[in-house]
Amino acid sequence: MGKGGGTFERLLDKATSQLLLETDWESILQICDLIRQGDTQAKYAIGAIKKKLMDKNPHVALYGLEVGYETDQCCVDLR
Repeated sequence: MGKGGGTFERLLDKATSQLLLETDWESILQICDLIRQGDTQAKYAIGAIKKKLMDKNPHVALYGLEVGYETDQCCVDLR
């Protein structure tokens, strides 16, 4: 089981980019898959998502909230 790493970080940055005009569902679902498959530890993912929630840019924080909500809904292991 990996700690996290490049793929997760890249997908999280893409899913929470301040340049997005709408939610990047593909990246969010890939993030859920990484967590469910054990490629990224849930604890690591939650910490990274929390950092996005604290971003100064409100768009990044909003998309971080969406990522957090969807990973909670899709990944039963996070509960």
